[in-house]
Amino acid sequence: MDRSQKEEKWLAREIQLSQKHAELLAKREQLLHLSQSELNSSEHRAKVHQAHWTHVQQRNKQLLQDIKRSQVEMKDIARQPPNVKFTELQTMYWTTVQDQLPQWKKQMKDKGPTSNSPYM
Repeated sequence: MDRSQKEEKWLAREIQLSQKHAELLAKREQLLHLSQSELNSSEHRAKVHQAHWTHVQQRNKQLLQDIKRSQVEMKDIARQPPNVKFTELQTMYWTTVQDQLPQWKKQMKDKGPTSNSPYM
């Protein structure tokens, strides 16, 4: 092999390596860009997640306050004497039940067990 053939061979090899180097640089640039995009996306997701988490914490805090307030209100209502009208209705109801109970028992006894009854 003479000198010019060797030079051509080395020149071809150098061109090939130069192209490979350019491909590697392009691939590296692409991966760096992709990595930066992923990092930005990850940071964005983290910010969104943090914002949602803050909102959830505030909502939970508000719900707990609402529950505590409702418990206090319910205790206050339970401590109040019953409404006069409600007491009258309750008394009338139980009087009616006591008056009607013997008749209902007799009707049930006369009727006998039925297949529709869930208790038989």
